[in-house]
Amino acid sequence: MKNRKISDEKLNRVIKYLSIAFLGFGILFIAIQFSDFWTWILNAIKSAIVPVILAYFTSLIVFPIIKYLEKKGVGPRLFSLGLVFILSVALIFAGFYYLAPRIVQEITDFFNRDFQTIVIYIETDLRDDFILGKDLYDQIYAYISETDLISSTLDSAVPSIISALTSSFIPTLAAIALLPILLIYYLMDYEMISERIRSIIPKKQEKALAELGSRLNQTVGAYLRGQVFLMIVLGTVATIVYRLIGLKYYVVFGVLVGITNIIPYFGMIIAAVPPIIYTFIATTGPGPALVFLVNVVLQFFEGNIFQPLIIGHHLSMHPIVIIVSILFFGSLFGAVGVIFASPMAASIRVFYNFIREGRKAKLKESQAGANSP
Repeated sequence: MKNRKISDEKLNRVIKYLSIAFLGFGILFIAIQFSDFWTWILNAIKSAIVPVILAYFTSLIVFPIIKYLEKKGVGPRLFSLGLVFILSVALIFAGFYYLAPRIVQEITDFFNRDFQTIVIYIETDLRDDFILGKDLYDQIYAYISETDLISSTLDSAVPSIISALTSSFIPTLAAIALLPILLIYYLMDYEMISERIRSIIPKKQEKALAELGSRLNQTVGAYLRGQVFLMIVLGTVATIVYRLIGLKYYVVFGVLVGITNIIPYFGMIIAAVPPIIYTFIATTGPGPALVFLVNVVLQFFEGNIFQPLIIGHHLSMHPIVIIVSILFFGSLFGAVGVIFASPMAASIRVFYNFIREGRKAKLKESQAGANSP
């Protein structure tokens, strides 16, 4: 009878799991039939959540400055917030005022003087410098000419590229436009919003979740503040070094180093490609080997000196984790996902460590209770 009872329990469990599996497949099948509807819902959620995420991350940079001013007696909140906002706008405007004319001038000079040289090089001299030999170059060139490969590729690729850029650029632009408004309201009522969020948390978990929020703010905020400072430092250093070695358009290339540094690992590679290609083709200035060496040295200092000093160990994650997070969040949120992949991955790591520490604490408590007389 006992074995029969155990067998019935197993049978009931199997039936239960099979019912759940069939129910899950049924829900999945129905959801697939309305895939366009769910895509519309997900796009709407993404459009709403991206500005909120941007506002949250930006508040982690700005709010400590506001709290510091309030501790020094600069208040009320509206005054300290207005002061920080005006100073931020002034710094951004000053950067554009001094850098934008120089960048525009260098880009104009490039198209007026060097662009035609590059075109001529591709059409003539590239055959002599082709690394795989002239014969193979002639075969490739003949194949491209006969099949009209470039034109057909451009005809098919350009519309898709424009569509992809439009679909990601417009939501990103809208999120950036909404960011100041969301940020002002969020920072004005920062404590009230935190209290409202805390009020919906059960009292039993309130203390633990408050600790989790504090860790998130500390880790992600420290990373973002350090990353902004790191971008400015690396961009400035790259601009100075490029000028010292005699690289033309050093301001554009230096600013590119600073901007792309927001993308871990890939940023420095992306920034190194344009000056190396330019110096390989250009007849004057430093050679590509020197530019490559400069970027390798910058990468070394960024990874081993600047980043540990400025950001510390707040984002000490394995490179594979960061690369996977860039691919994952980039596919979800586009350019915004690529930029904020590292802090979002850091947030997930904080969640994981917090849950693991909670489980260890409960295990110790249970062991202590079992060992107590």
